[in-house]
Amino acid sequence: MKRGFLNSSKVKKEPLYPGPSARQSASDEPLADTKSTDGKPELQDVVEPIHKLPYGKVEKTALPESYKPIQYALKETDAGKIDHGKNTIVMTTIPSRTYSGPLDPDGHSEWIVLGPTKAKVLNAPGYPKPLPKPVGPTSYEIQSTPGMGLGVFATRDIKSGDLVFSERPLLVSPRNIGVLGIPYTEGSDMKAYRAKMMFEWEKQLEIAVGRMTPENQVAFKSLINNHTEDGSGPLLGIIRTNGYGADDLFDGEMKLPGNPTAYSCVINIGSRINHSCMPNVTHNFNLASFSFQFVAERDITAGEQLFISYCELDQTAAERKAELAPYEFVCVCPACANATPETDKLRKEYKQRIKDFMPKVPRWAAAPSVADGVIDPVLQLREAMKKEGLHGSTEYRNLTTLILTFYERRGLHEKAKPFKEETSRYGNF
Repeated sequence: MKRGFLNSSKVKKEPLYPGPSARQSASDEPLADTKSTDGKPELQDVVEPIHKLPYGKVEKTALPESYKPIQYALKETDAGKIDHGKNTIVMTTIPSRTYSGPLDPDGHSEWIVLGPTKAKVLNAPGYPKPLPKPVGPTSYEIQSTPGMGLGVFATRDIKSGDLVFSERPLLVSPRNIGVLGIPYTEGSDMKAYRAKMMFEWEKQLEIAVGRMTPENQVAFKSLINNHTEDGSGPLLGIIRTNGYGADDLFDGEMKLPGNPTAYSCVINIGSRINHSCMPNVTHNFNLASFSFQFVAERDITAGEQLFISYCELDQTAAERKAELAPYEFVCVCPACANATPETDKLRKEYKQRIKDFMPKVPRWAAAPSVADGVIDPVLQLREAMKKEGLHGSTEYRNLTTLILTFYERRGLHEKAKPFKEETSRYGNF
């Protein structure tokens, strides 16, 4: 992940480590959770914005010579325990497994989590729910692609709304590495403080990755790392390069502004999906199965590459370029390469235009004195969005549903037919 249409050199694709080290001796007991204990240090309540980490080539990323690494006290606990302290970091396997017993056929995730949040998943209705399976034969494969390294391609036609694949993350960790609670002294060197945070977080990641199966370790460590010169450790670099947000998985009772308590997930197949500002696949995270589902946002033909977007789509080409800068590539997808003032205007305005149409179209449909052609501006907006590659968006689906409503209420069933057929596939979104 975090790759796209490139016009710059690509980071070399190679494993960052040799093969995984030998695991502990097997037992019939569930793989225990690992947690920090005795408050060295206690974690802080995370209610502040995420610490923005540097990217690109950063000078002076070394630890201060006087820095003494924190000695965290670790303790093994029962994998089913859910009454951890609210500020306790827990490393757990989802679903739980034994050293000698069979693995879950849907795979396992290693999760670095604050204690109470673990209970959200273990108490989720249906947990551990099996992964949903696509209908029919496998519809994708991973291939090399010029300028992007690896990518995911459709091996057969895929209909809008079809599940392409689902998978559990290899590793899930807090977005905000500030959960470690390393104190910051007002006026002290921010670069040195960030170096301390990243150093200490790398130690936590080493423990979590060490808990993985050998196969998952190989998969994780083979992922690309675009953060080799900004002070990130090799494992943190992989997360920053490949992490998917799981916004509905967060600490606390409610989301905070900016969602600083959300989690970042590194997945295997999904990390190979490249970026485009004209995406054809969307994804969502399900708590009960602890997995991501990747669904076709529009019809995809055999041989077509699968794309998601790493940036907000309702921005100008220049704004998207700025948002993508931390990923260290310049997007040259058709929407960026062929951007005009008109397409920039469309992207900035389409959400509000659709919002404005929402109350108007039902009124038009119910007014006998209004000509059928009143719907033409709505149809024109839909076609413009389709041309701009926005026809996988929620807003496009809402617009299509609005048009269907207009034609059906007017009794124009032939005109409604193609829109009815399209909206019938919206159930998986």
